[in-house]
Amino acid sequence: MQSRASRRVGGVLARQRGIGAIGLVLLLLGGVLVVALIWGLRSAHIYASVGSANKAKLTCSAVFVSGRQPAEVLAAEMGVGALEQISTAVDTGSMRTTASMFWTRADAIYRPGIGCTRLVDISVDELRAQIDPERLPSAPDYSGVAWPTGDVLSAVERPEFDAAALDAMLDEAFASDVQAAAGTRAIGIVWRGQLIAERYAPGINRDMPLTGWSMTKSLTNALIGLRVGDGELALSEPAPVAAWQGSDDPRRQITLDQLLRASSGLAFEEVYGSVRADAVQMLFGPHGYDMGAYAADKPLAGPPDSIWNYSSGTTNLLQRILRDSFDDLESYHAFVRERLFHAIGMTRTTIAPDASGTLVGSSFGYATARDWLRFGLLFLNDGVWEGQRILPEGWVDYSITPTPADPGGRYGAQWWLNAGPDGDPEARPWPELPRDAYRASGFEGQYLTVIPSHDLVIVRLGYTPDRRRWAMGPFAARVIEIVDGNRS
Repeated sequence: MQSRASRRVGGVLARQRGIGAIGLVLLLLGGVLVVALIWGLRSAHIYASVGSANKAKLTCSAVFVSGRQPAEVLAAEMGVGALEQISTAVDTGSMRTTASMFWTRADAIYRPGIGCTRLVDISVDELRAQIDPERLPSAPDYSGVAWPTGDVLSAVERPEFDAAALDAMLDEAFASDVQAAAGTRAIGIVWRGQLIAERYAPGINRDMPLTGWSMTKSLTNALIGLRVGDGELALSEPAPVAAWQGSDDPRRQITLDQLLRASSGLAFEEVYGSVRADAVQMLFGPHGYDMGAYAADKPLAGPPDSIWNYSSGTTNLLQRILRDSFDDLESYHAFVRERLFHAIGMTRTTIAPDASGTLVGSSFGYATARDWLRFGLLFLNDGVWEGQRILPEGWVDYSITPTPADPGGRYGAQWWLNAGPDGDPEARPWPELPRDAYRASGFEGQYLTVIPSHDLVIVRLGYTPDRRRWAMGPFAARVIEIVDGNRS
């Protein structure tokens, strides 16, 4: 039988053990709270820094490239959702935008004729000294030149069609309530080589370059094609990426063709709903100095040609490969202007570079509606422009041939296709359009649609976060019905 003293000691020990257990629980809870706090602060930092970078870059382009008013831009697409909470300043004198949230800050700089670039691991002075705009080729004066190279439209030999029906269709697309819901900013239609219709939203005009987002990928396709035609790059040979040249690196076998067709096997997360995804981190995160290098650093997710993976990263890697095929940065930028843009009258088109100087060929192309139409017309005409061959013979056919790794028949080489899967033509993306239709397509409702069987090119540009607000397939089908009922 225990003595009173021993029972007292036992009680003390029990209480001590109880206190120790409570302390351990509190310690563990404290640790969990610290980890949660760190994770929360890190997440807040990522969201704030990515959001600030997004707003600084896109505001810069809208103001200095497109020429829109800062107040209108900040009240429209830059003033919705979480972006509204990000403070933004536009300095028109220094052509600079600054966006900040919490302790984060992002800056973007405009360089005339070059576009807006976010400051990532580079100073303002270093960026401005990187490329001298005055040394780049100036745009030719096409002011008195007839369409399609120039802007002078002539009624001579213009095809006949039901103009009233087309006008009514555009009236409907730009009706105030429809336009407010869909955010359509520009529509242009070329039929039989002639610009038969164009319409712009209030505040937008024909000389205003507008974002193409991923339509820029198709511009990258053409630039690669020009360099292949020059004999400086080869489709079937391993891509010349220095980081892959180790003897035991399986990526050294990836070809230029596989990169163009999004079937390289490289891992890349093309997701925009997560700030941690590759696409967002590359375009607006801390990896934006050299976007091609960011993509080149990715491991293989599978053998080349075994999987199809739409990837902005590999498109920017293609631009890095294109850049490296020149002796210097100035020659690379001059090539883009002279050999493509100026050659077909795209004098108001730019692709903004990253901080390293490489064009962001996945996403940051800006062009007027007419310039986008010119580009579509170049492909419609098999790469020939007003009798002069621009793209190598066979390049267009190559570009719109379905990629073997994509069983859906949806993708060629940086162009979206309407071919559909073999044996099931009704399963094509736009069943209301012919199988030979193809398109350049971009975020928030940007479409450049080419329909060879009807000699049509249609561009639609806008700000449409909800793509259900704009149905490009049915719109293009209605255009076909109108021109097919022509009186010619």
